[in-house]
Amino acid sequence: MATKAELEAELAELKKQLDQRPEKQAEPEEKVPSTQTEDAPPAEAPIDWDKEISEVMTHLEEFPHKQPLLLAFGAFAIGYMIGRSK
Repeated sequence: MATKAELEAELAELKKQLDQRPEKQAEPEEKVPSTQTEDAPPAEAPIDWDKEISEVMTHLEEFPHKQPLLLAFGAFAIGYMIGRSK
């Protein structure tokens, strides 16, 4: 484990290297008209429907193996509701 003196020496060296680093001059940003208001969230990327559907199908295929009691209860509840409806 490093001692406090070693860590302080390393920190001083890193600060020295940081001060010696050349600074890039910031260019002024141009205002580009936007279709969004400033408080609106940014537009999201388009949805990959094939990927989303395949993930849902994977979850549906794994559900009976992971939650068999919940599946049985759900099937019973749906059957009961269908049987009681007229």
